Amino acid sequence: MSTTEYKASNPGVDSDRLMKELGQFGRFHLLNYFLLSLPVFVAALYAVNYVFLAADVDYRCQVPECELSNSTEFRPSWTEAALPASGRESRCYQRQFLGSQRYCDQRDSYTDDLQPCQKWLYASRDTIVAEFNLACQEWKRTLVGTIHNIGMLVSLPILGYISDRWGRKRALILSCTLVGAIGTLKAFSNSYEMYVIVEFLETVAGASAFPAAYILTIELLGQDKRVLTTAFLGIMLVIGGLSFAMLAKTFSYWRTFILVVYPPSLLFLLYIYLLPESIRWLLSKGRKEEAVEIIMKAAKMNKVTLSDETMRQLTEEKTRPVEEKTEKPETGLWMQVIRSPIIMTRLAICSWWWITCTFVFYGLAINSVSLAGDKYTNYMLVVSVEVIAVVTNALVLDRIGRKRTLLAAYLVCGVACVAIAFVPHSLSWLATLLYLVGKIAITQAFSGIYMYTSELFPTHARHSLLGFCSMVGRIGSIVAPQMPLLAIYVEWLPSVLFGATALVAGALMMTTPETLHTRLPDTIQEAELIAKQPRRRETIHMTSN
Repeated sequence: MSTTEYKASNPGVDSDRLMKELGQFGRFHLLNYFLLSLPVFVAALYAVNYVFLAADVDYRCQVPECELSNSTEFRPSWTEAALPASGRESRCYQRQFLGSQRYCDQRDSYTDDLQPCQKWLYASRDTIVAEFNLACQEWKRTLVGTIHNIGMLVSLPILGYISDRWGRKRALILSCTLVGAIGTLKAFSNSYEMYVIVEFLETVAGASAFPAAYILTIELLGQDKRVLTTAFLGIMLVIGGLSFAMLAKTFSYWRTFILVVYPPSLLFLLYIYLLPESIRWLLSKGRKEEAVEIIMKAAKMNKVTLSDETMRQLTEEKTRPVEEKTEKPETGLWMQVIRSPIIMTRLAICSWWWITCTFVFYGLAINSVSLAGDKYTNYMLVVSVEVIAVVTNALVLDRIGRKRTLLAAYLVCGVACVAIAFVPHSLSWLATLLYLVGKIAITQAFSGIYMYTSELFPTHARHSLLGFCSMVGRIGSIVAPQMPLLAIYVEWLPSVLFGATALVAGALMMTTPETLHTRLPDTIQEAELIAKQPRRRETIHMTSN
């Protein structure tokens, strides 16, 4: 297929050529990079807030024979005799008492029979565990994370549809402001049930902030800057994650943390006036007049002069083929997808990649607070190593390609996680090292999969199909919060599950096309050509610019 034939099959404005002429780092782009980095930063504050807000705290039985009901002393000397020595029983059961209060500290004042606790005393009231009296109900604590991720599953297709139907900008603003409004309500929860309901609604509203910001950013760029943009957003996620841990440590009481972190998101309403809509999306919908207004503003801010050919494309009247191109996806998008075996196969494979990424990424992040040492420091350490993954992607994705990079990431993660199960307790440093290697690798895969998935699907359906893959992928993040509960019964099983899932994802990576040096497809037919004629599409891209 020649350059002329390609242009003939794609009437209208050449989006890639237009983006290159506008530049990549002019004032217009830098302003929008900054504006779009803020929702990504904020998304990291909310993504796994349950790690600390619903974190476990130490607690013990309150023994009425040995202390008053309003006692606040957590470790009096007599607890060694009255309570079991270790394990779950030490927190949920007490020995049956025989003597009087003055003999509470003597072991022979108790039998070996255990009886369930009726009341508990908590070492800290910083989390909802103490606030809602969740002692010995571990499933309720871990359920918060699962409910959070079920909300993400519900959110992604809804906001994806809004984004593709009414615009990236509207989806982003709606998601960012609603998460601030609804999330703030959690601080006023007076019961566990109210808390999890608000947690669900908050996530339904706010889970799509990062995908919307990512797609807006990547559609602002030409092909050769996608990797750099992905790295930039990855760094913002890391900064947000570190800030999350520091804020959680500074404002340790969960209600205070919520009131500090959530209300500022209401300021994203200002984006109605500050943030432009995606030029690519406007052109794919046939809304050329609105696109031209933004393009001219961008050209003026960047001090560039558009070519005569581009100006002709922008100013000429819309032709019949363009009208058909913009109307058809809106009336039959999913029918087109179903009728395309290539796109359907990609949806299935991409969905497994997303399941793997969310399951392993969030699973390792959640389990990090269970490692030896300060939980805030551990979380910051696990988040910090993500920088290595982001930088590695920036260096290799444009050199060795998307497929080989992601394949290596999945395989390294799989091997590292499986190996943890075989490390003896005496070599805890090695287990921690493997843990961090697995976290780096899955972060590299997660960061790359956003870009790779967006390159496999067409513009007019990009957010919907990306949202569908991400939605199905939330199965992994729904299961991930239950891994600490599983580890109580089979300590080594979570790491083996993480590893096995990653290895399967790596195997599936062999079945999809390379997207290096390909232009972003605008239609399903163009997306199919990536698989059918990848080398020729690369030639098309190079000759058309």
